[in-house]
Amino acid sequence: MSHSTIDDRTPRWKKTAFSALVGMAFGGGSFSLLMWLAGEGLLVAMQPSRVALAGVGLVYLLATVMIGFGLAVPRAGARLLNVGDAEEMVDDRPKLLRSALYMGWAGVTLMLVSLARSPGFAAGPVAPAVALAALAVLLVVSLASFRWLRVYDEFDRQLGLEGGSWAFLIARAILLPWGALDALGWNASLSPIDVIAVLAASLIGGSFVAVGKRGMMVR
Repeated sequence: MSHSTIDDRTPRWKKTAFSALVGMAFGGGSFSLLMWLAGEGLLVAMQPSRVALAGVGLVYLLATVMIGFGLAVPRAGARLLNVGDAEEMVDDRPKLLRSALYMGWAGVTLMLVSLARSPGFAAGPVAPAVALAALAVLLVVSLASFRWLRVYDEFDRQLGLEGGSWAFLIARAILLPWGALDALGWNASLSPIDVIAVLAASLIGGSFVAVGKRGMMVR
């Protein structure tokens, strides 16, 4: 490998590392603030499964904030989101806006479900009907999103299919053995909240894998 190739890749890796560090710092700080606002009593009542689901919901919300920042300030947003340049941010505005709105509502829904009262979580501050209504809206929007496909080109649609495939593989690799261990009485309880958290997290993980395999993490 030539020195020029190494020199060309170094700035791109630095850009990726910068974006990752900013995201980690922002995410860690936001999660710590959320836990502080929730209070120790609520956290104990939520137990790890609901805390994990709330954390996944927060990731969706943070992604929404970062995309929104990129749309509002394209030049700085391109650097933060590891996009080619500000012009690309402007060109992709329609699909990025739709994605941001969808991810934002998905994050809100996950947060509401994690905080909703249930027979095993009487301390929940959110009424079950509110969480159910948010979930119903998310499902309707998910079905309606097929009409948005016209704003995406063939490459984007293929990338989405690959991300969905990887999400399925990730979820299967986690839920199948976990469910089997629970069914066989190996003290590995799998709750509906766990299933929701794994599926939601797998969608994010699958997207990163699909993007990474195409070499789009370093630009």
